[in-house]
Amino acid sequence: MSAIFLMSVLFGLTCGQVTSVCIPTEYTMYVDRRECAYCLTINTTICAGYCMTRDINGKLFLPKYALSQDVCTYRDFIYRTVEIPGCPHQVAPYFSYPVAVSCRCGRCDTDYSDCIHEASRTNYCTKPQSPYLLGQSA
Repeated sequence: MSAIFLMSVLFGLTCGQVTSVCIPTEYTMYVDRRECAYCLTINTTICAGYCMTRDINGKLFLPKYALSQDVCTYRDFIYRTVEIPGCPHQVAPYFSYPVAVSCRCGRCDTDYSDCIHEASRTNYCTKPQSPYLLGQSA
């Protein structure tokens, strides 16, 4: 084995361990409105992965904005809108959700992302499911 090949492999393994991996990832979510008869199962993409972070030693001497850690967040996204079946006429049956096109590591923008990690509701349906099919979008 040549020394150049061995050094290339070692360099690749080293960089692979320290680089960020933030990519669009498949995600299934359930939309369940109390007034509607059905639950909608939606397959979409979200940004997920690992972003390099580090602990800064001089925290007391730095402004707060310098202490924020990078998160895996949207670079480009589009919104899709679906209609929840079985809703009464007085209830708006439309639900819009983001679809990740590309992702990046950066500061979380609260204009379009939930930047707080907290316990969320259980992700399941309490009513009969109606899977979202292409062509149903509004």
